[in-house]
Amino acid sequence: MKSHLACRAVKAFTLVELLVVIAIIAILASLIAPALASSKERMRRTACRNDLRQFLLATHLYATDHTDKLPSGASETAHRPGDEHIPMMSRTTREQMIFYTGTRDTLSCPNWREYFKKRPEWRFPIYGFVLGYNYLGGRFGTPWPVLGPPREPGWISPQTLSDSGDLVLVTDPNNWSSGYARAFAPHTRRGFKFYGNPIDDSEIDFTPGYVPVGKQLGGEGGNVGRLDGSVAWKPMRLMKIYRGSGYWEDGGSWAAW
Repeated sequence: MKSHLACRAVKAFTLVELLVVIAIIAILASLIAPALASSKERMRRTACRNDLRQFLLATHLYATDHTDKLPSGASETAHRPGDEHIPMMSRTTREQMIFYTGTRDTLSCPNWREYFKKRPEWRFPIYGFVLGYNYLGGRFGTPWPVLGPPREPGWISPQTLSDSGDLVLVTDPNNWSSGYARAFAPHTRRGFKFYGNPIDDSEIDFTPGYVPVGKQLGGEGGNVGRLDGSVAWKPMRLMKIYRGSGYWEDGGSWAAW
């Protein structure tokens, strides 16, 4: 009698079936990868918002120790009022901010912290050190104009803690400069993106009314911190374009927040 446990023929995958399975796995992976990247970016935006709050807190602590005055936004050539740029800070102010925050890391969005680690002394001798945020406090000659209709109000630099709490004090650096052919987008769908090395502005349209960080680099928005300590995410489509340099007109820095 043949045993009911007799060996049965073993059915194996054919090469075609194996290739189909691999193809399905690859398709699923390609569908999942963007979602994972977006999820990581959302977490990074939250981390950036928390760091920006720490930056704001440091400015308040500084002001408490300096008769209510916020840290100066003056350039290293402060004898020329207006010769300053919002992504930059003098050595003196930078050292004070590092003292009050306790770390240099808090002076930049986590998304491009690695970029800064390779440039620990990223400095323009006349103006100061490049920040990983736009610091709008203690600036001369504001309001600086918005890029738009002449009657559109520009931005006002808060000078003391007693100024209006609605004034914007720190923002993510959605910045660009046609003069230096540089553009920064701290928050694209997949994180930080930088344009401008080598210097070549042929790929970005810097004409007025155009937001290169939003359309060319894929910037989706940024965190905006106000003098009252609040920080909120703002989508790129709701942002306005402001002058980010004192003297340079269209050749200087522009920013969106």
